[in-house]
Amino acid sequence: MRVLFVTQYFPPETGAAPARALHFARALERAGHEVRVVTGLPNHPSGVVQSAYQRVRRASERVGGVAIERVWLHATPRKTPVTRLWNHLSFALSALGPALAGPRPDVVLATMPPLFLGVTAWLAARWHRVPLVFDCRDDWPAAAVALGEMRAGTATRVLERLARFLQRRAARVLVVTPGMLRAFERAGLDAGRLLLVTNGADTDLFRPAPPGRDRAPGQPLLVLYSGTHGLIHGMEVLLDAAERLRGRKDLRFLLVGDGVAKPALERRAREAGLGQVEFRPSVAPERLVGEIHAADVCVATTRDHPFCGETIPVKLFDYLACGRPVVAAVSGDAARVIEESGGGVVVPPGDDAALADALVALADDPARRAALGAAGPAFVEERYSRRAVGTKLVTLLEQVLRLARGREVAHRPAGPGGVAKRAVDVAVSGVLLVVLSPLLVAVALLVQLDSPGPALFRQRRVGRASCEFVIFKFRTMRVGTPDLASHLMGPGSDRVTRVGRWLRRTSLDELPQLLNVLAGDMSLVGPRPALHNQHDLVALRQQAGVDALKPGVTGWAQIHGRDDIPLDRKVAYDCWYLEHLSFGLDLGIALRTPFALFSSRGVY
Repeated sequence: MRVLFVTQYFPPETGAAPARALHFARALERAGHEVRVVTGLPNHPSGVVQSAYQRVRRASERVGGVAIERVWLHATPRKTPVTRLWNHLSFALSALGPALAGPRPDVVLATMPPLFLGVTAWLAARWHRVPLVFDCRDDWPAAAVALGEMRAGTATRVLERLARFLQRRAARVLVVTPGMLRAFERAGLDAGRLLLVTNGADTDLFRPAPPGRDRAPGQPLLVLYSGTHGLIHGMEVLLDAAERLRGRKDLRFLLVGDGVAKPALERRAREAGLGQVEFRPSVAPERLVGEIHAADVCVATTRDHPFCGETIPVKLFDYLACGRPVVAAVSGDAARVIEESGGGVVVPPGDDAALADALVALADDPARRAALGAAGPAFVEERYSRRAVGTKLVTLLEQVLRLARGREVAHRPAGPGGVAKRAVDVAVSGVLLVVLSPLLVAVALLVQLDSPGPALFRQRRVGRASCEFVIFKFRTMRVGTPDLASHLMGPGSDRVTRVGRWLRRTSLDELPQLLNVLAGDMSLVGPRPALHNQHDLVALRQQAGVDALKPGVTGWAQIHGRDDIPLDRKVAYDCWYLEHLSFGLDLGIALRTPFALFSSRGVY
């Protein structure tokens, strides 16, 4: 399997995103797959391109068996909304050429945020005609709005729609926490295409320290925070706790890492005279292990915000894997990880008094520190090791590829037949839209005169490869009617308007779907597209391989009964159509469709 992996962050950059990307690439390589990574020149999180790459705009290299192509992007240590936007956009634009070029991949994998690289990955998947998988480490821009980094408004609504547009066109969407999974389901994403693939620790590297390390008499107890100093982390509480413990000479704080919040934290520590607090820059994972081993207690913090309860700082897994006791000022999913591990103490986020008290309690109780530290390694090894997470990713991509290849070898139009079918779709739909334009205008006026609301109705449907698209129909129901299949409305439902009943009997409400045919989301003939919430029908079509076909305005099942056909029989008709697909069959279905329409059989 050839995998094109698009990610803005990749080692030698440090942080959770580069670490996750590296382990995904290594897992695929270990499984014998060919991986090509398209990424940016390393500059995260400092915003300064590393010295080895400062004189180049593109670079190619290999890490083991992984091919890496690095492209130019705008990097600056000055972090403002404008510079961040240009950083993200410049990478998405620079990465497009390499993503479209090179050997054809079997799968495109992309990790977000940033959001705009998702457009690059989607275009690459469309260009290469292969499935797309998104690894969503954050629900952006909802996360930025929730944390006050962006203001809700037109821009965020546009970005939110772009995010959902991309996610609904992916074969699978990976999320990193249970909270994100719940949030995506609430946003209406198909639960069948969502998969929880958590972060974790590299347990081959992050292992317990050799036993027997004791502090020398009078040596301060070392409290370590390691990782990104970001806005979401709420590290101010750590300095607040340090101020409270100023009189405890036996406690020292070490903060290792970089990020947008670091300059302000350093300035505050200097102004407050916190001599027991030391800052150091980010280090490679191989050195970070030593820093964790040298610590007596490790700390993780997040802001006191409901959104933060849906995140899990990656540092927690590294701390626990190294056998260090943890004090976590976190909530939600992260708090549950610490509680289930038995390897640490949870205090409310933002509560500096509780954090200080927990640190003092552990400083004065070596036996408890040892007990907490002993609980972590086995817990992480069993449930959150990077190797297990990587295996889960490999299994998923192999499954996606098997499904895609199964659809490719199905009898859907391919080669010259596929080109001819598409040419007929474009020509016929284009001509009909022009010829029927007076009728379309008249129907639109009737719909609006009959009941308040728009003439056109937009609805999420499931198309080829179970990817969602928006279908166009004339509105036949009153505004506010829930998305239900026609047969679930029942005969004579008062939700259907007077004009709507006539449109449904004649199927004139389907005419705007000629726009979907012209756009390429549908064909003139094929299985009718399922509603986004018809999970039973979607699952049956997936099992039968029918979702290899583009949905149609009319189809074999529709001329045999339309809405009153049971789902299993409908799928059986679709399977028969798939097995006997030909231009002659399509022509026969098209010619028989008017007779099925005017018989009014199976119409609700």
